Amino acid sequence: MSVIKASFRGLVGVLFGVGSAIALTPAFAAFTTDQDTITPVIMMSLVLLCGVLCFFAPTIRRAFGRGFLMLGASVFALPISAFLLSGRAASEVVSTAEEGSEAFAAVGAGLAGVAVTGLATFVGVIIGAILLLIGLILSLGGRREVIIVERDNRREPTIQK
Repeated sequence: MSVIKASFRGLVGVLFGVGSAIALTPAFAAFTTDQDTITPVIMMSLVLLCGVLCFFAPTIRRAFGRGFLMLGASVFALPISAFLLSGRAASEVVSTAEEGSEAFAAVGAGLAGVAVTGLATFVGVIIGAILLLIGLILSLGGRREVIIVERDNRREPTIQK
């Protein structure tokens, strides 16, 4: 039975790792060139890292918590990823613009970059914060011991006027 639980925790980790890799795709695309072979390796290592973190979690609940934390951190970094990608796209648009229209291309690319980064910030911060909160609750929360002490019939000292 423990082998089935461990394999399920690993599967949960791999699924959250794939989600994390998808969330960081704009950042990977910003650094990719035509001859690049390292980006797929980094993406697969991210999936493997999340799978290993969840595989070694003590319970399935903690595995889900670690997965949500990894995905939440990746989604929370989405504005930075979009900023990197829009900067790379703006650089390529300006470098391929016709003679004399570089200024218009730079302004248009800048406005498009602001729009993409703003939308990614709106989505990334809200969803990333929710995912991080869920991950913290699942990872750190749990059964706590509460001791209830009954109150006896004595009176507390008060100041007399």
